[in-house]
Amino acid sequence: MSLALILFGAALVSLALFNKVPRYVPAGRLPARRRGSAARSRAVAARGGTTARPRPAAGAVGTRARVELASARLTEQGRALCTAVGGSALIVAFFLTLSGL
Repeated sequence: MSLALILFGAALVSLALFNKVPRYVPAGRLPARRRGSAARSRAVAARGGTTARPRPAAGAVGTRARVELASARLTEQGRALCTAVGGSALIVAFFLTLSGL
């Protein structure tokens, strides 16, 4: 029981600390394109370059399946709740371990 509480509490506290959650990205999907600054795009275009990404070869598979960290988008109240519940679970697990249960 205490091991389950430790895992639960640690997950909630780390969620509150880092504000990130794991997200599964299936195989074949290209990663989301990030937007660059307009000034950088104009500077590259002025030098005669391009800001476009090279296209993959025909028949090429996008990427392998992977897990990446995505923003949890927690509010301050959500972070406080996760910290309080997770910390309480860790404290209960500590006392359960001391009592031998």
